[in-house]
Amino acid sequence: MMATMRTIVQKGDPILRETAQIIPIDEIRSTKIQSLIADMKALLSKEEYGVAIAAPQVGESLRLFVVAGKALIEKKRKAHKPEGEPDDTDFSGLSPEDAVYINPELVKMSRGKTGKHEGCLSVRGKWGIVPRAEKASVRAYNEKGERFTRGASGFLAHIFQHELDHLEGVLYIDKATELYDEEKDVNGAPA
Repeated sequence: MMATMRTIVQKGDPILRETAQIIPIDEIRSTKIQSLIADMKALLSKEEYGVAIAAPQVGESLRLFVVAGKALIEKKRKAHKPEGEPDDTDFSGLSPEDAVYINPELVKMSRGKTGKHEGCLSVRGKWGIVPRAEKASVRAYNEKGERFTRGASGFLAHIFQHELDHLEGVLYIDKATELYDEEKDVNGAPA
């Protein structure tokens, strides 16, 4: 029997509104969790503008997200950056490997918030401005079950907050101060 590939669930699916469950540490290296991580990486690699994905977005209410290293380094989201928004993305110290965050906890966040341009693979065709902290630190486990802490500023801090929201059943549209439809070019691609 062949396994079916997961798909990205869309707004309206009740799993996106659930509080995700903690993954027992002794299950991190299990076939189930390793297969889920592989599926999430594969789905994310197919998304031109996707920079991260959380387990609830693929139908699993588990505390896990993946950040696409390649997408960060190549700055693929530049096509969706509004005109005039400063490029505060810090790519130092990032490898092109996807980073896995299991049972992530926000351990530190700066007080000041700035409105950031944001979209979501589970809310297609919409974009918005969401107030996000400029700096955030997350403690989590990687796919080998090793605990680590990663501090971030700018774009990566923004990603952390978006993905942590997914694990609490919150979508960016719940926090957006402004929402707008994605503009398409004449061929139907995002402009």
